Amino acid sequence: MNVGGPYKFDAPRGGGVPQIAGEPASAPQLIETMRAERGGRVPLLEGHLRRLRNSSTELGYAWPGEAAIRTLLLDRLATLDATQHWRLRLLLSPEGELTLQHSPLQALAGPLTVSVQGPRIAGAEQWLRHKTTHRPWYEDAAAWLEARPQVFDVLFWNEKGEMCEGTRSNLYMQAADGAWVTPPISSGALPGVERQTLLESGQVQERPIRVEEFMLAPARRISNALRGWCDIQLMDAGGEEATAPPHRLPPDPSPP
Repeated sequence: MNVGGPYKFDAPRGGGVPQIAGEPASAPQLIETMRAERGGRVPLLEGHLRRLRNSSTELGYAWPGEAAIRTLLLDRLATLDATQHWRLRLLLSPEGELTLQHSPLQALAGPLTVSVQGPRIAGAEQWLRHKTTHRPWYEDAAAWLEARPQVFDVLFWNEKGEMCEGTRSNLYMQAADGAWVTPPISSGALPGVERQTLLESGQVQERPIRVEEFMLAPARRISNALRGWCDIQLMDAGGEEATAPPHRLPPDPSPP
């Protein structure tokens, strides 16, 4: 993925031919990644259950019922060290089968480092609204991040030059009037659970964000259910601090 300037992956896609994200070969599993705090409390559980049920209904997946999910979570939490924070990864198959994985959640020092790259590949956009195991848009970024443990996430813009989301987080910027804004779902953002909480509380508003505007914003943050709402610092793909907008962006859309 070559976007010019310092904002690019190490290797361009083959032959410079744009890639398109394909449809899944088989129905993917739905995912909810949850934070369990000390004492076994899952602070955003209701939002996770709501999103999981909404996706299950929209995609026609069998729904096991909230009681079954709550029981699975409580039984697992009862076996874990209540003095630690835990990462819980719940998967729901199209047949309604549940799988729960867990691992310790280590603290991270802030601000978190991110890279701004793009444009994100197009295709299979209907799957972007659901958190699933089908993630073709982020395969290159996942490999790029694995080789750079000091970088927490890659934040993408779309083919219109609008910021959309990171591989593992929603994104935000502080506007000139001091308000915090986040891209709408129509820009290609996942309806994150922490994001929804911030919107409902009035701490954040939705509106499209141009890449140039994001790069020059006075402050920026990301959020996910594991880490909350976090300050970030921007780094380019070479590990240097980003000080200017990326090159070769699409022009601003014409006024209606």
